[in-house]
Amino acid sequence: MRSFRMPAALAVAATLGLAACGGAGGQHRATGGTFTMAVGTDLGNLDPYQTTMSLTRLIGTFLYDRLVAVDADGEARPHLATTWRADARSAAFTLRKGVTCADGAPLTASDIAAALNYVADPAHSSPLLGLWVQPGTRASADDAAGTVTVTSGRPDPFLVNNLGSVPIVCRSALADPRQRAAGKGGTGLYTVTEIVGGDHYTLTRRKDYAWAPDIGTGGSRRHPDTVVARVVISETTAANMLLSGQLNFAAVFGADRRRLEARKLFKAESVAPAAELYFNQTKGHPGADLRVRQAVVRALDLAMVGKVATGGMGTPMTQILASSNGRPVCAADTVTGNVPAFDLAAATSALDRAGWKPGPDGVRVKDGVRLSFTLPFVTSPGNGTAAAELMQQQLKAAGVELLPKGGNQIAINEAMANGSWDLLAMPIVWHLPTQMIPWFSGKTFPEGGSNLAGTRNQAYEELAAKASGMPGKQGCALWNQAETALIRNLDIVPFQQIAQPVYGNGARFRLDLLPFTIEMDTA
Repeated sequence: MRSFRMPAALAVAATLGLAACGGAGGQHRATGGTFTMAVGTDLGNLDPYQTTMSLTRLIGTFLYDRLVAVDADGEARPHLATTWRADARSAAFTLRKGVTCADGAPLTASDIAAALNYVADPAHSSPLLGLWVQPGTRASADDAAGTVTVTSGRPDPFLVNNLGSVPIVCRSALADPRQRAAGKGGTGLYTVTEIVGGDHYTLTRRKDYAWAPDIGTGGSRRHPDTVVARVVISETTAANMLLSGQLNFAAVFGADRRRLEARKLFKAESVAPAAELYFNQTKGHPGADLRVRQAVVRALDLAMVGKVATGGMGTPMTQILASSNGRPVCAADTVTGNVPAFDLAAATSALDRAGWKPGPDGVRVKDGVRLSFTLPFVTSPGNGTAAAELMQQQLKAAGVELLPKGGNQIAINEAMANGSWDLLAMPIVWHLPTQMIPWFSGKTFPEGGSNLAGTRNQAYEELAAKASGMPGKQGCALWNQAETALIRNLDIVPFQQIAQPVYGNGARFRLDLLPFTIEMDTA
């Protein structure tokens, strides 16, 4: 999950589906070789059932297979499951034969059911609970028939896509978080063979792997033998390494992309959120008061902040839900007219009426408490520091104190997990409306849930519940009303999106079905 840090936003988008485009032609495709990709932060804990880091989830697609492979159009393709039937309440998957774990043990239907039940158990506090697996979900298996049957704990109109996106961990690592933290117990095309924290992660292709999904390329699969994820924090460094051939894959969003465009490198691109605001609404935080949220938003020139955050390359958001192909599952403009416009006079007047009076140093005070917001943000890469400083200046004019606290992505995730923040400026990418529900309802992170800001929005919850009972896109009108309810209550303030290019040199790829779409180039 992704504080003015574009690569993290990209990684979640990549995990859920992006389409490739462009690139120079003329090369032949080769099997083998080393595919080196840049990641903008250390990956931390590799446990697919515990990480909230989107880049870590992206690398997890190399290590852990899924029941289905979801492409850029949101279509489920056979993977570990060859066929399935489902409605909003239940699903039955028939499994592919001959699948084995990385340690050579056969992968059984019981193993997959156990993995789904592990995520569904609230005692394990998995952030996937409520995201892809609904609370109360139960899975059972028939090993002889090779089938897994799942009953969802609550209606899910996108049940196959959500259940099918859960990384499958083998039984050997299911009860051992230390193995999962090291990326072990995998079912995927690659295994982890070396970890040098803060520097690189080396993955090696399994020679026994023979169950890649049908990705519709029409040709033989040409996977690299080795994948190296190198921690490259600076976008300029990543661009230089890409141009020199030291990298095959790098996300570059800033000014350095112009050099890459001039070289006509291969590119995969999508548009995703770049900047959204979240207020901590739990007790004791100033953002718990809607009047304060409204005043803070009015005191910020979000168009200017967005321009700084994206280096002038962003555009205004019109919807929370993202899409990888320009066609959101429930397309609508839910933003325009629902976010308070920049108006410093209105902001200060509202704070006066709410009882926040200027103190001796200009910071407003109420009942002896300063109107102060802690803002964790990622210092590098990107323009996080400049954007945070601009917000600080703009809020100071309204008598609001902003305390930016820079750090890396791991530090930001820790702050999110323990609730030690007041304001976040970060993008989170959702492609299905059901994926938003745990982020805006239920228990907070410190309580063991996934409700980022302690949101309590009755209108949203009622609309989402109604929409959840309608299959697929039939509920889109209700989902869009639910999204609008979040924005009007300033539970989320979407304001800037950006085209997210990932460049390749010496390789081509589709980001929606990594790692199976990687093809190395030869002269």
